[in-house]
Amino acid sequence: MHANINLKNIALVIFITISLGWISIIGSSIILPFLFAFLLATFLYPIDKFYNKYISYDSITIVLSFATVILPILLVATLFSFQIMNIMESLPSIGDKLDEGIKQAGKSINNLIPFADIDIDKMLASKESDIPKGSFSTIAQGFVSSATFLVNFGLTMIYTFFLLYYRKSFKNFIIFQFEEENREDIKKTLKDIKETVKSYIGGVGLVMVILSVLNSIGLSIIGIDYPIFWGVLAGMLAIIPYIGTGLGGLLPFVYALSTTDTTWQPVAIVIYYVIIQQVEGNLITPKIVGDKVDINPLFAILSIVIFGTMWGVGGIILALPLISISRIILSHFEYTEPIAMLMSSSISEKPGKFKKWAKKVED
Repeated sequence: MHANINLKNIALVIFITISLGWISIIGSSIILPFLFAFLLATFLYPIDKFYNKYISYDSITIVLSFATVILPILLVATLFSFQIMNIMESLPSIGDKLDEGIKQAGKSINNLIPFADIDIDKMLASKESDIPKGSFSTIAQGFVSSATFLVNFGLTMIYTFFLLYYRKSFKNFIIFQFEEENREDIKKTLKDIKETVKSYIGGVGLVMVILSVLNSIGLSIIGIDYPIFWGVLAGMLAIIPYIGTGLGGLLPFVYALSTTDTTWQPVAIVIYYVIIQQVEGNLITPKIVGDKVDINPLFAILSIVIFGTMWGVGGIILALPLISISRIILSHFEYTEPIAMLMSSSISEKPGKFKKWAKKVED
């Protein structure tokens, strides 16, 4: 009896996987900005190509491509900063109201579930005792996080510029590493990767815009202050797969619990975001993103957990495009094509497709 997978190959795969994982973790400060730059460069390529029709200087067209995407984002961020300042000014009073809201929620839970016996006063007292010793560390951590973000953002912009500037050289370098009879397949692989990344980023961006509009309208109807701010913030968090929409609903819920005197508004926010999450997961994202990321949910969740464990939030954001690129690469090589099929979202519809490799294995 012949086995498709032997112990030697398994050991080799495990060794390579562990080695790459270890390198990825210790080198995350280098790898993450470069990966974000690769995705951004791929997304900006069509814009740069458009400007190249009218301007022959690559450096100018790349800068124009940056401006086309980044300036609108900076404009929105500037407009939102004023609302953030207003929210920050009201934080002291919000804190007191939040404590009252938490106490009321605790009493309601204790009434509904008597055996829970939640001591809210004790929890709030321990929280207040930790504030003095934690405030300085929080401020220091905030400065470190801000500095790290700025450094990584700067590196990403620099990497993106040079990836676009030298794109033809990088492409030719990759193609000419293979035998002449395989070069057309490599070109097709690179094209598929480019189209997948471009479509995924564009699709996710459109989903974020749609969710921002829907969230803003819903929060306005419920009567929450700053509905556009909370709505757009929740829409932007949709970039985090599966949990982004729920996290986006948690923030206005806490704010409503802190600032409103009614019970129905926080409850309405929870109900509204549960509905929105179902609509987004079952209608909006499948229709817009569709098969642009051809990964079944099992491998999607595994990739989110693995990359999130290695790289935190950055890894969660990168998980789906990276696993999708991996599937495309594996699908273009004969011996790894079954693995790509196993990762595909159509695996449940074509479970017998693996039979076509059976004869190759027997031969």
